[in-house]
Amino acid sequence: MLSNTPLRRRTLLAAAAGAAFAPVVAGQARAAIPRVYIDPGHGGTDPGAVGNGLQEKVLTLDIALQLRSILLTNWSVDVRMSRTTDVTRSLTYRTDDANAWGANLFVSVHINSGGGTGFESYRYPTADSATVNLHNALHSKVLSGMRSIGGVTDRGQRTANFHVLRETTMPAVLTENLFIDTVADANLLKRADFITATAHGHAQGIAQYLGLGSTPPPAYSTIVDNATAGRFSASTNWGTSTYSAQRYGADYRFANPVAASDAAWFKVSIPQSGNYRIEVRHPADPGYNSATPYVIVTAAGNQTVHVDQRTNGGAWRSIGTFNLAAADRNLVGVSRWSSAGGYVIADAVRVTRV
Repeated sequence: MLSNTPLRRRTLLAAAAGAAFAPVVAGQARAAIPRVYIDPGHGGTDPGAVGNGLQEKVLTLDIALQLRSILLTNWSVDVRMSRTTDVTRSLTYRTDDANAWGANLFVSVHINSGGGTGFESYRYPTADSATVNLHNALHSKVLSGMRSIGGVTDRGQRTANFHVLRETTMPAVLTENLFIDTVADANLLKRADFITATAHGHAQGIAQYLGLGSTPPPAYSTIVDNATAGRFSASTNWGTSTYSAQRYGADYRFANPVAASDAAWFKVSIPQSGNYRIEVRHPADPGYNSATPYVIVTAAGNQTVHVDQRTNGGAWRSIGTFNLAAADRNLVGVSRWSSAGGYVIADAVRVTRV
């Protein structure tokens, strides 16, 4: 590791400034597509902070993946992430990777702990004016996004000698998105709409800093499970089980595969036509189906995605982003028509506008 002095930080920033992308000013065209580096904190063998049934590494990855999707869908940017799955990354890897890629800005996403409450963000103590501008934009937009869902305390914009802020050669900001060990904060972090609103806030802050113009659509995310009143339907061929602790809610549905659809349906109200990411959640077991058909009713017709339900249980997994028409209808079906053996499972789906 090189010296950790403020002089080194200023020298690196000055050296990068001559060739790097600068935020847009009125009437000034961009020379290249800006490169945004997103760093979901912790991961793999490092869970980060834990509390109230939550893990920091899971939340930061969820926010970061949604942030990437929002940015790529709405603006002309290039995005790189320090991790896109639950893997271990050293602090040195994260900053070296961003520096080598030539990122124009670096955003590290974290969840706080220690018994406090609210949102705070950080930059390096001797950061340049570009970093201050990024910090100002991110802090205000993330806070606004969070407050669109619930009451959140503003703990302010702070400075710290964190590795990822010190060793990066581009404007860098670290966000601490509520306290995992405070019940009120954790209850917000457990809400899919709050996580999506937080991702949107990060995206809007980045877009404002880069001068990219219009903001994406309002945040929207909803979860339907097999017990959601009026939102799930299945024939009597589908049994109900509490066998697996990996289930989303109190129970889940199961059925044997047959050469007929007999789908279990999740009904979702789509407020506005557009692109939506669909994620599914199910318990996993070696005796479950390796090619369960999920049928998605898109604006262009039904699409089927096959999911191996023997693995990756107890976690949200994306089956894709789809263009959906505005309507309240049966949107995602779990079909029994599978050539593979083992129970097909219908547990829960999450739909998020991107």
